[in-house]
Amino acid sequence: MKNASSVNLSILLQLETCRVSIADDCITAFRELRSQKSSKKPRFIIYKITDDYNDVIVEESSSVQDYEVFRQKLVSAVDTEGNPAPRYAVYDVEYDLGLEGKRSKIVFITWVPRETSTKVRMIYASTKEQLRRFLDTKASIHADDPDELEWKTVLKEASDGKA
Repeated sequence: MKNASSVNLSILLQLETCRVSIADDCITAFRELRSQKSSKKPRFIIYKITDDYNDVIVEESSSVQDYEVFRQKLVSAVDTEGNPAPRYAVYDVEYDLGLEGKRSKIVFITWVPRETSTKVRMIYASTKEQLRRFLDTKASIHADDPDELEWKTVLKEASDGKA
């Protein structure tokens, strides 16, 4: 019987040979979100790693303005077996600082439900910084509980606690 440390070492060795690519449409969708001029500018993008763990792809890009719609999509993501599944996402947070004016900041979100297996958790963790570098986002949130994705948490991160 294997102990926990030998299982984790086995997973780490598998991860060393696992190279997850970022699909071109991930960057294209993000550029559209960042563009201030696009009439079809999305409010959020949800990314996932494919079932074969080879690529990060866009699962959904949407211009829906309601944060709760986005949050529900993220926390209700499931894998092919119906289990809660991790996702990456970016959300364009708009906020008002009164006399300082309206602002906007894109927040990178890593959603990894507590039920996620160690192997999948490690794959998402090892790919996270690679995707963030491609997207060049500054603000980020890592959540494993839906309460960590409340609007007030995201707003605080985007506004550096000012809003």
